[in-house]
Amino acid sequence: MTSLEDIIDSTLQNKDVVVRLQNIGVLRITGLDARKFLQGQITCDINKLSAEHGLYGAICSVKGRIITNFYLAQKGEDILMLMSKDLVEKTLLHLKKYAVFFKAELINDSDSFVIHSKLTPSQSGSTENAQPELFNTRHDDDTITLTLCHNPLTIQWFITQTGQAMIEEKHTELDALTLLSARPLITLEQSENILPQWLNMQSIGGISFTKGCYTGQEIVARMQYRGKSKKQLILATWDGHRETSLDITDKQGKNIGHVFAVANIEETHFAQIILNVEPNEVDNILLDNQEVTLLPLPYPLDMKK
Repeated sequence: MTSLEDIIDSTLQNKDVVVRLQNIGVLRITGLDARKFLQGQITCDINKLSAEHGLYGAICSVKGRIITNFYLAQKGEDILMLMSKDLVEKTLLHLKKYAVFFKAELINDSDSFVIHSKLTPSQSGSTENAQPELFNTRHDDDTITLTLCHNPLTIQWFITQTGQAMIEEKHTELDALTLLSARPLITLEQSENILPQWLNMQSIGGISFTKGCYTGQEIVARMQYRGKSKKQLILATWDGHRETSLDITDKQGKNIGHVFAVANIEETHFAQIILNVEPNEVDNILLDNQEVTLLPLPYPLDMKK
């Protein structure tokens, strides 16, 4: 199986990639009860959020499906929830139904912040992010730096207020490598169709199974400990155009999954695929009647916590 490090090293060639994330929005939560309120709504443990550590998590429906997933960062006494921009309003309206019982205010602050992503080759032997549920956070003047991962490459988000720090974009055509981190954010079109485990969120700190109740918790916990679903996120690559709206199939033509997200660098495509079966249960995985090359995940899949 092709190494992620080999792909990244040969593609980046020691270049740094900096790109503005136009598709990321910000929901700001403020007020005396902000943390208490969120603890009953999100899959991660808000008690672990601090000025030094951010979190990855989701908000689920009562059926356990993801309404949105996000990264959390603390800014002073406020909490910034970073997610797909097209989900900010839906999330705000959903949370408002519960926020009326708390001293908490929800604000769509997407226009107040600019977010850039920086990709750099991983530094071997790094001990940062030893706890997968915590993302190192640094505050410098007007910028919050959130380090999302160091494997298979280092990804950092720079959160600045609109009109303040100026960050220069470079090598934006290489941003497709972000998909190889296998830490996805859903879009509005995907909202309420996916369980957290189908995105491997249990393996990268996106779900706490010890924090107590939250909306959808019963379904998420049942899937973890008693569920039969084999669905999981995998990585794949291919060269040339494929019709990515088609089902992923085996060599007999049976539907075994679908493309969750895809991006390309020239003719080389990288994809996150939600597979309905264990990868070792099929000999060939096809898209548009052509075989795709599977890539290893950058983390182990933990099925139990």
